[in-house]
Amino acid sequence: MKKIIIFMAFIAGLAWPAAADHHKKSEGDKAAIKTAVFDYFHGQGEASAERLFRAFEAEHATMVGVTKGDNGSESVRSWKDMTSVLNNWAANENPPGGDRDGEIISMNMVDDRLAVVLFRSADRFYDALTLGKVNGEWKIIAKAFVLQ
Repeated sequence: MKKIIIFMAFIAGLAWPAAADHHKKSEGDKAAIKTAVFDYFHGQGEASAERLFRAFEAEHATMVGVTKGDNGSESVRSWKDMTSVLNNWAANENPPGGDRDGEIISMNMVDDRLAVVLFRSADRFYDALTLGKVNGEWKIIAKAFVLQ
């Protein structure tokens, strides 16, 4: 019995550094994901092309949203050219400013390479953001939103 306990302690000792390393990597990834999400949010609020393009994989990202038409009816719209969208956001001559209220509601990571973030922007919209780890950097690759 004593040999079994010593063996189990030895195995646990080997597993501890690997678990600690994974936790560090996971915390680093979470921080990088949060940075990308807030680069998008504040980049839009500040009309900052630098922050927006840092947040998105613009060349390949897409956006889809449920919007309201002039007659009040809802419809789904999609934008396949995020480079143009980001340039339009950055060209806003009267941006809302960087002092807006927004929060990450939830964040889920899969396989250290894919994440889904639900985000609330004050009383304006909800986003579902999909981020991918591209060449070691977290980038928004898809954005779906609904207006509040």
